[in-house]
Amino acid sequence: MPAPTKIYFGQVASGPWADWVQVVNVSNEESQVMAIARNEKAETVWSGEKTLKPFQAWVVPVEPASAKQELSLVVSSNKGIVGERHCHLGTEVLAFPGAAPELKSVGRRHFYPNLTAGCADFFRIFNVGDQPAMVNVIVRDINGKVAKQFGGQIVPLGFWSLYDQDVGNTQGTLELVSTQPIVSERHLHYGTALQGVAVGQLGQVMDVGQPPTKVHFAQIAAGVWKDWVQVINHSDEQAKLLAVARDENGETRWSNEKTLEPYQGWIVPVDPVADKKDFSLTVSSNMHVVGERHCHLEKQVLPFPGANYETRTAGTRLFFPELVAGCYDFFRVLNITDQQALVNAIVRNTEGVIVRQTSGQIPPFGYWTLPDEATNNAQGTLEILSTQIVVGERHLHYGQQYHPGVAVGQLGQVID
Repeated sequence: MPAPTKIYFGQVASGPWADWVQVVNVSNEESQVMAIARNEKAETVWSGEKTLKPFQAWVVPVEPASAKQELSLVVSSNKGIVGERHCHLGTEVLAFPGAAPELKSVGRRHFYPNLTAGCADFFRIFNVGDQPAMVNVIVRDINGKVAKQFGGQIVPLGFWSLYDQDVGNTQGTLELVSTQPIVSERHLHYGTALQGVAVGQLGQVMDVGQPPTKVHFAQIAAGVWKDWVQVINHSDEQAKLLAVARDENGETRWSNEKTLEPYQGWIVPVDPVADKKDFSLTVSSNMHVVGERHCHLEKQVLPFPGANYETRTAGTRLFFPELVAGCYDFFRVLNITDQQALVNAIVRNTEGVIVRQTSGQIPPFGYWTLPDEATNNAQGTLEILSTQIVVGERHLHYGQQYHPGVAVGQLGQVID
C-alpha cells in the first residue's frame, strides 16, 4: 500500500503546551501540501500551503493559531506524505505519528492496552468522517470486566475530549467503537512516581482485515533500563499465549506461557531476563492479541505498541520523519521473518538530500542496531528498506538545548 496523501493529528494543544509538527514528502516528485487546523466544532481556524521537493520536510507553522483554543490538524498532499507531532511542556513530551487509513491508524474500533490508576489520562477523539460519529467508550479492568461504559457524538471533522474522571481512573484498558472513522490519541501523565513525565499513544485500530495473533517488541533493554510489557487477549474467548525473548542472532533465550480470559491482561515477566543483555520479545496467541511496552529510566520513558504486519506497524519500507541534530538517536530494527533480511538505511537532511547511507544483514528473528553515529547526527529523516518484513523503533534522547533528561519513542511508519 502506498504512502498516504492525507494525515491527521487529533490535537494541536492550547495554552502553555507547545506543538511542533513536521511533515515530509516521501515521493520522488515535487508535492503541493496544504494544512488545515479546525476547532472542536470543525470550523476552520487556520490554513497554510507549501511546495515540497522530494523528501523535503516542512515544519507546519500552526502553533500561533492554537494559543487560546484546542485544534485538530489535517495535512493533505498530491503525493505521499508522512508526519510526526511533538507536544511539550517542560519535561512532559508527547510524540505522535500522523494518522492515516493507509497506516492502519484510522478506523472505527480503537483499543488502548493500558490505563493506569493513580495517573492522569486524557483522550482526544477526532472524527475524520463526513457524518456525525456516535462513539461508544468501554472501560475494562485488568481482568476484562467492564467497569464503565458511556457514549458521545462528534460532528464531522470535529473532536471530543475525555478526561481521567470520565474513564474512572481505572487500572485496565479502554476501547472506542465508532460509527465513523476516527483518530484517537491518549496522553498518560504519570503521578508522583514519575512526576513531570508524560507519554502519548495513538489508539490501536482493531477493525483490520485480519486481527493480529502475534505482536513484536524490537527491544527489551539491558542494564539500568527497565521494561514493562502488557498484552491483552482482545477476544471473547479464552486465549493461550506464548512469549519468546531472542538475542540479536535470533536465538531463543527465554520463553513463558499464559492463559488469559477475554480482555484480561498479562504483564509479561521478561524484565529480569534482560538484566545484562538486550533481547527482542514476540508474544503469540491463538486469539487476537494487542500489547504495549514502556521502557524507562528516571524521566526517560519510551512507549511502543506491539507491532505486527496486520496493523501496518511492520513492513519492508519504514520511514522516520524526524532526526534531531544535537540529540542522541538510537534505532533498533527487528527481522520478524525466518529469512535473512538485507537492510538499507538512508539518512537525508531536511531538504531531502542524502547525507549518509549504510546497510546491514539481519538473521532470521534477529535485530540490528543503529546508534547516533550511524545516522551522522543529522537534522532530517531516516528511511529503512528491507528485503524482509521488519519492525523499526526509534529512541530520541533529547540534548541540553531541548528537554534534557527526556526521551520519546516512535515506531517506523510503514509505507511499502
